[in-house]
Amino acid sequence: MFQKIWSYISTIGIKEEYDEILVKRITLTNQFSTIAILVLLFSGVNNFILGDVFSALLIESLVLVCFVGFYLNKLQRHRFAISFLFTTSSIAIFYFDSYSGILSGTYLYHFPLILAIAFIFDMREDKKAMLFHFLLIIAFMIINVVTRYELFKSEFLTDEKRSHMFMFNLTFSAASVGFFVYLMIQNNLKESYFYIQSIEERKQSEKVIKEALTEKNLLIAELHHRVKNNLAIISGLFSLTINDSIHDDAKNVLLESRNRVRSMALIHNRLYKSDSFTDVNFDEYIHELVSEITTSYPSISNSVNVKTDINNVILNVNSAIPCGLILNELLTNAYKHAFKDKTEGEISISFLHKNGQFIMTVKDNGCGLPLDYNKKQSLGITVIEALTEQLDGKSKFTDNQGTHFELTFNANNN
Repeated sequence: MFQKIWSYISTIGIKEEYDEILVKRITLTNQFSTIAILVLLFSGVNNFILGDVFSALLIESLVLVCFVGFYLNKLQRHRFAISFLFTTSSIAIFYFDSYSGILSGTYLYHFPLILAIAFIFDMREDKKAMLFHFLLIIAFMIINVVTRYELFKSEFLTDEKRSHMFMFNLTFSAASVGFFVYLMIQNNLKESYFYIQSIEERKQSEKVIKEALTEKNLLIAELHHRVKNNLAIISGLFSLTINDSIHDDAKNVLLESRNRVRSMALIHNRLYKSDSFTDVNFDEYIHELVSEITTSYPSISNSVNVKTDINNVILNVNSAIPCGLILNELLTNAYKHAFKDKTEGEISISFLHKNGQFIMTVKDNGCGLPLDYNKKQSLGITVIEALTEQLDGKSKFTDNQGTHFELTFNANNN
């Protein structure tokens, strides 16, 4: 029963949309008001017993003032409710401290009041309000000391009655301090519980996310693996079709198609084996691609030297596949056409990251480009132009003691 009443009193004026800090403030304000009412009620009764009817009636009238705090909270005037209660309490303690004299120990109520101010106000947002109330208490205490407690001194109270009041005030002020300390501990324990609960919930969420991420990575790995296998099957079908009985032109078309499929399969194979399912180490990829294409042209592979200069380039899959296909076309053309009248040749591949751009160059020391290469619109040239457009880049061919190709595209698009 008591727990229900205390819970109801503590939650007066609280709305569901309030944050934790405001809820804590309103709760403590209501609890402070309740404690103040209880202390005032018992103080009034004590003064009646001592025969000081005037002060007893005055103290009991302050009970009504404390109820104003509840009313202000109901009106959502929360900040004003706190300041009103603390100011009223400070004035009441100041008056009765002077009225009863230092021997009565009324000044002891300043301690639970100071504790309540420190506990209820938020240091981050209410520094000025806290300073005001602390200075108000100090000012009232100084006034009573300077005036020697004679500003509102009661002629009715004797030293004996003041001693009786001191025991009462000491007990109730100590009880108030103890109660506020208890509330502080309870509040801290509650916050600690919610904090631990929040950590546990976060751990559970992280666990679920990690499991989902692991599952996602497994699915992506499996996807790359299946794509690679499917491309390998297609490449194998091309290989089965290539034999000595078919025409050379048809054989070349099948061989080039197989190499294009293999260049994509290599990308997915690297993604499947790596920790990252989106990024490809292009240096390692190029060496694999060169090895694959070299085996496709065994008649000249031993006489062609391929040099690479790759400056730690990492491409995502969206850029790696077009670049790989472009490189496949260039190497295929070089092996097919560049060294027809030579016993040996050299192909240089460079891939650099410079000034926010990727620059890929492929050049050979072969026979160079035919004069009408751009008019023929061969499949290889068409593929290179389409893939360059896909990268939102620029490409060009030049004839400089062999064929020189340069591709540039924005690194931010990678």
